[in-house]
Amino acid sequence: MQSSATCPDLIDECAQVESGTPDNSAVFMVQGMRCGSCAIAIEAVLKKQANVSDAAVNFSADIAMIHWQQHKPDITLLKRAVARLGYELHTSTNPERSAQHAHKMRLQLQLRLAVAVVLGMWSMMPAILLYLAPFGAVEPEYQWALALANGLFAIPVILYSGSHFYRVGWRTLLAGAPGLDSLITLAVIAACGISIWQLNAGSHHVYFDAAVMLITFQLIARLLDSSVRRRASEVVHRYFQAIPDTVTVKNDAGEWVEQSADMIKPGQSVALHAGQQLALDGVVKSGSGQADLSLLTGEHAPQVMTAGDELLAGCTVLEGELELIITASVGERRIDRLSHSISDVLSRKTALQQLTDRIARALIPIIMVAAVFAVLLALWQGMPVAESIARGVAVLIVSCPCALSLAIPLVVTMGHSSMLQQGIVLRDPSALESAANIKVVVFDKTGTLTTAEPSVQSVQPASGVSENELLQLATHILHEAVHPTAKGLQALLGDKFVSELPGMRESIVGEGTRWHSGQGVALAGRASWLIEQGVALPPLIHSGMQLHLASQGHYKGSIYFHETVREGVAETIHTLRQRGVAVYLLSGDTQQACSELAARVGIEPSQVLFERTPEQKHRFIEALEKKAQVAFVGDGLNDGLALAGAGLGIAVGQASSATGMAAAIYLSEGVTRVPVTLELAYQSRTLMYQNLFWALAYNALVIPLALWGWIHPVIAAIAMSLSSVCVLFNSVRAAKK
Repeated sequence: MQSSATCPDLIDECAQVESGTPDNSAVFMVQGMRCGSCAIAIEAVLKKQANVSDAAVNFSADIAMIHWQQHKPDITLLKRAVARLGYELHTSTNPERSAQHAHKMRLQLQLRLAVAVVLGMWSMMPAILLYLAPFGAVEPEYQWALALANGLFAIPVILYSGSHFYRVGWRTLLAGAPGLDSLITLAVIAACGISIWQLNAGSHHVYFDAAVMLITFQLIARLLDSSVRRRASEVVHRYFQAIPDTVTVKNDAGEWVEQSADMIKPGQSVALHAGQQLALDGVVKSGSGQADLSLLTGEHAPQVMTAGDELLAGCTVLEGELELIITASVGERRIDRLSHSISDVLSRKTALQQLTDRIARALIPIIMVAAVFAVLLALWQGMPVAESIARGVAVLIVSCPCALSLAIPLVVTMGHSSMLQQGIVLRDPSALESAANIKVVVFDKTGTLTTAEPSVQSVQPASGVSENELLQLATHILHEAVHPTAKGLQALLGDKFVSELPGMRESIVGEGTRWHSGQGVALAGRASWLIEQGVALPPLIHSGMQLHLASQGHYKGSIYFHETVREGVAETIHTLRQRGVAVYLLSGDTQQACSELAARVGIEPSQVLFERTPEQKHRFIEALEKKAQVAFVGDGLNDGLALAGAGLGIAVGQASSATGMAAAIYLSEGVTRVPVTLELAYQSRTLMYQNLFWALAYNALVIPLALWGWIHPVIAAIAMSLSSVCVLFNSVRAAKK
């Protein structure tokens, strides 16, 4: 049974949304974030600034996005506000700076964890002896010395390994958005404070080991989280790698010289030769040629460019020479707007992330109130002050949501290992959440379901000409040509696609190729062009991509091409439809090409959309997601916006680095792994919910016990650790899928 999203009326409904325009917004890069609490604090501060209507900060991508209604906020004031929290706000992205910072943060995190583990073990040794003291393992006169040793070994862990938690906890408190770090800070301070008090009073009842365990487990959680989530920061930073940074511009003396693209202003002239890629948006002033526009449109068939045609940054000239007038400089190009849109998408939080944030925000004040109540209850019961405070510390430690913070990253890490073994590369942990309810899969066409080179559909030689003779003639004419039909012939003939006959080849842009040799003149190209050259052609069926050939003025035959469908595509689509998943085809290619492919692979004609720009693809995906959970599968840079905007973005095959990073999942083996990817993601999400349930159930059970004094602070630390271990063991199941 198919989802209601398959209804043809939905296409019209989604199309109506394509004319929408986004609110005023700006993207910034944030430097200095170490965890999600940092992002929460920055987001809270930005939302309080003048003229800011909304703000969203993505720790994974180092992105901050602000929105405003009428007046743009003062950027300087925004930078100052963020700087007061200890972070830096940049108006431009710098991939190298971001990579260096991420590497530095990870090394610091590893060092802090190493100190916590090594010295924490030494701190636990005297603590274990103290636990055994009631059984006669330690004489009473040595117990205070062991408690002191417990504290001395814990000092480096508390002052160095846990220092980050204190800084972030204080910052989030100042921002009015206290989080897990604030709770950890309070628990450590309370545990250490009462321990010092006890030592000073001559008592051996200390809780340094509880603080050490708390810090150690939180560092493990942060390291696991950073190992998978920091990769997302490369999405925006890599988006411009395919674009050259120089152009050939005419100077005041009328000479053509190389110049940095960011120095060029609208109205200047630039030259573009065959094989070169454009770095800026422009309009053709003079010249003619063929250009590959697939970087932004997805259509690999060369397009004829003449005076007045628009050519965008990232497009490549295949044949001819063009002079262009620049219409958009760096920062205003079409690809800059696409990058901005991707940043907007990445700054949003998934449903499970929002749910976890809400749980944490609700749980933290409850824990703090419960700790205070535990102290007051103990005092009311007539207990000494030290023991009353110890009861409050036990509440803080035992209810600290460590398991909650481990629940998601542990499943991601284990599940990622299992996916890698099956050729599935997870780039965004949120993919494991999003895939559980996928009801619609939208495929790009060229490069995703098909290869970039067409394949020979049929060979139709003229009367008296054999098939081999026609193919040999095509080989002579198109040898070393860059046109897709030449690549299709080369794929068919392999090593035979080599011309040993000398001659001169002349390419006529948008028409065909003329070959001059000792045997005369041979032509290969459009039917209309051959007729113009005086060749009489028989009645032809005009369908798809065709190559017509003639020699010495006589028609020799035609070769028909069609797009090469990747292996296993039809079976994959059939499997998805059997599971009740609706399948769409969404492409920038022509109606005829899309309809023919849909018929070959089993996609309903009513679910085929063609000639769509990257922005239109994105808006269609957004509208579709209002009806059902959507996965978009693509491979080209023009798919980056749709990949990032879909509930589940999947890049396949030889996807460009930028597109691969924009997608949540990358499949090196192509679309055949889509069904198993959805299944594995569904299983992983189930484990995430199980972990969250266990973490919350644990807190619901232990908080009342700690309130009534039935849990000692040390037992609280052990219980807190056991809850994390239970989450760990449950998460290990993801690696066995």
